[in-house]
Amino acid sequence: MFKALIFDMDGVLIDSEPLHKKIEQDILKELGVNLPLDEHFKYASMGKEFWNIIEKEFGYNKITTADELHKEKAVRYIKVLTSKPILPIDGLIELVSYAKKKGLILAVASSSSIYNINLVLKAIGLDQYFTLIVSGEQVPRNKPFSDIYLKTAALLNLTPDECMVIEDSANGVKSAIGAGIYCIGYRNLNSGKQDISRANVIVDSLNEAIKYI
Repeated sequence: MFKALIFDMDGVLIDSEPLHKKIEQDILKELGVNLPLDEHFKYASMGKEFWNIIEKEFGYNKITTADELHKEKAVRYIKVLTSKPILPIDGLIELVSYAKKKGLILAVASSSSIYNINLVLKAIGLDQYFTLIVSGEQVPRNKPFSDIYLKTAALLNLTPDECMVIEDSANGVKSAIGAGIYCIGYRNLNSGKQDISRANVIVDSLNEAIKYI
């Protein structure tokens, strides 16, 4: 029934959510914002919109824009990310290999930039396996809205019910389910306390996800 398997990136391809949060926390402190880490993880996968929401809720101690903060965070993130080897999450290679053998089309739909997604896929040696990459930069609204998954399905010339998604965040799961796409929720402990209960199935490892595709 399924023809495509779509991956979120942060927290699914690589264990990068802690790094995202560390850099965002550093910037927030510079802006005079004290956002507890447990609460911070609720904003996972929101991309640039994160900065608009935080400004509305807390206010900043200087004048800046979401675009400026998003760019500043991206510069810091890439600098730290590329300072050491980028490793795939355990079980990812096996999952990708199995999906390809089954004839599934593979895609990435991530709030990250096209540059970051390409960099990560190349670093972990999987760039040749993915047919399509869709970034949050390409849609008007990021997760938890469903724009990115609807666009990904459309670009693959598939209906949402012909696609599957693997997501690790509450916002990502909401985005996929809202698009009418079957969602495998991956409980990644490094992504914080995420409510992924709306996923069609929940797994504790990517190896476990194999039996659902």
